[in-house]
Amino acid sequence: MTVSESTASRTRRQPTGFAVRSPTPVARWEKVTIAVFLLSTAFFYLWKLDQNGWANAFYSAAVQSGEHDFTAFFFGSSDWGNSISVDKPPLSLWVMGLSIRLFGLNSWSLLVPQVIITLSSTLLIFVLTRRYFPAVAALIAAMVFAFTPITVLLARYNNPDPLMVLLMIAALYAGIRASETGKLKPLILAGGLLALGFLTKQLQAFLVLPAITMVFLLFARLSWRKRFLGLALAGCVMAAGSMAWPLAVDLTPVQSRPFVGGSTSNSMIELTLGYNGIDRVVQHADDPSLSLIPQEFRGMGTDAGFFRLINLNYGQEIGWLLMPALLSCMAITWAVATRRFERNEAILSSAAVVWFVTTYLVLSFMSQGFHSYYSSSLAPPLALCVGIGARLLLSGAKTALGRILTTAALVASFIFANAMWKIGEGYPEWLGTAVLFAGLLLAAASGVRPPWPWLGRSTVAVTIGALLIGPVFCSFLTVGSPQSGSNPLSGGISRNPNTLSRFLDGVRKQEPAWAYGIAIGNNPGQAILEKLQNAPSRCTWAAATYPAQTAARFQLASNRPIMPLGGFAAVDPSPTLNKFRDWVAAGQICYLVEQPEQLKVPGNSQELTAIQNWVAATFHSDVTDGTTVYDLGNPLESSR
Repeated sequence: MTVSESTASRTRRQPTGFAVRSPTPVARWEKVTIAVFLLSTAFFYLWKLDQNGWANAFYSAAVQSGEHDFTAFFFGSSDWGNSISVDKPPLSLWVMGLSIRLFGLNSWSLLVPQVIITLSSTLLIFVLTRRYFPAVAALIAAMVFAFTPITVLLARYNNPDPLMVLLMIAALYAGIRASETGKLKPLILAGGLLALGFLTKQLQAFLVLPAITMVFLLFARLSWRKRFLGLALAGCVMAAGSMAWPLAVDLTPVQSRPFVGGSTSNSMIELTLGYNGIDRVVQHADDPSLSLIPQEFRGMGTDAGFFRLINLNYGQEIGWLLMPALLSCMAITWAVATRRFERNEAILSSAAVVWFVTTYLVLSFMSQGFHSYYSSSLAPPLALCVGIGARLLLSGAKTALGRILTTAALVASFIFANAMWKIGEGYPEWLGTAVLFAGLLLAAASGVRPPWPWLGRSTVAVTIGALLIGPVFCSFLTVGSPQSGSNPLSGGISRNPNTLSRFLDGVRKQEPAWAYGIAIGNNPGQAILEKLQNAPSRCTWAAATYPAQTAARFQLASNRPIMPLGGFAAVDPSPTLNKFRDWVAAGQICYLVEQPEQLKVPGNSQELTAIQNWVAATFHSDVTDGTTVYDLGNPLESSR
């Protein structure tokens, strides 16, 4: 049999016009390479991991609560007195909760699961890409994902995003398998995985849904009726799985569960559609607390637009390879439209582009509720597009037009990347300049037909390596910087004085102090800590304080439940004054620790203000560690 006959026997044309080829076996060297890469990446992620301490104490305290009480575990309570829950579903808390039951409560037991989850995502990116493309494309995709700075940041942090990203990648893989085989079981599995993603971070997990839906409709070898029926069935599984826990919360009597943090009506459905849904996308009236933010920083919340992800606030997180990713999207779209891909390659390529474009547009144009770590959901499709784009880069060298377009794309990519080098402090100017000039030389070399095939492949490898220098260097800066609070950041402090990183750098120095309490949380002084630890055991809560990050740090330090009045930002109507008075009358709360800087913030919950005023007028206080502490078991004479 000749080579052409062998190829013909393995490849056949479908009515769609796409050729079909079975996946090539994974060679031993590929397995060794990805194993070494994952081990090296694990070492990198784990380096000085405990310098992040409790990381996001808001979530760490909820994990701690779940260790003490099953109700707190199931509902994701901030405290094991079950006064209020965190403002996210609890799946990621459950994962960390299992870890601390095995290894105790500490930084490592909280954060190592995040490392494992991110490494699993990296491996899945490799496996998914390798199933349909050569090893080089798969390895590049895995490397791009693993060293995207926002991926590195969250691999070492206890936010729910890493688990959500893993479930999104797994759902895409299942959806692509359904499109490839025409079977409904993988599609139903994708629906189930997205339901788990919803139970991790709600609607953000559905950003991959358009990609799964589109490729199944376009590529599944089924009648149109069966395609729509399959999607409807998978949608039912996704909807049922997504709503099972929220409905369980809302159907549980309110006296038997915590208040739903982040809601105004104590409803998980409202939280899903409001605070974690429409409020994140649609612009609303300004938060009253913005009046306390220095004027030069107020524009941070209104930077929505096509260039948001490459601006001075977010470029270090995700922007390094956005230009090659966008150019790859265009090249991939052209290759799919002109049938340059085989069928299964076209399925993955189309899904990657749709996922990338969907996520890019949503993140770019959503409202002021945007946080920098949301960009982690863009890292997987970005990595897939760059990996597939590298494959096209190799094939583009075969024609003069292809070489010209390749050169132009590389020039644009290196110039764009050089702009990222100039955003933050800590980046050597000489290194950024050297990468730029090396990149331009490589771009010029790509415009010349190589005399030997190996030389062309080597040029592509070195080019990809040069593009990765920026995000890798940024990732080293990230690993070298301790992170804490509700908004961790990748890379160095921005050189521009009016940016998010500058504002947060000031917050870490307690400038302004109220923002420190909300974003990071105040630690208890030694005398307050002893008072909390020695509070009578009859008290369900050793103390109440605000906002939630401060309450979390008090709770983690004392190992006693602390009630976070008003929830995360002290704006939730929980508890009511009447409920608080009932708890105090029953001897269930020992102390209230005043946070005067938070009381200055406009927009505090009216219930919090009423509670603070009632306590101040009713109970004796003393100043401990410079902080006013009210003894809720010692009323003033006039109040008896």
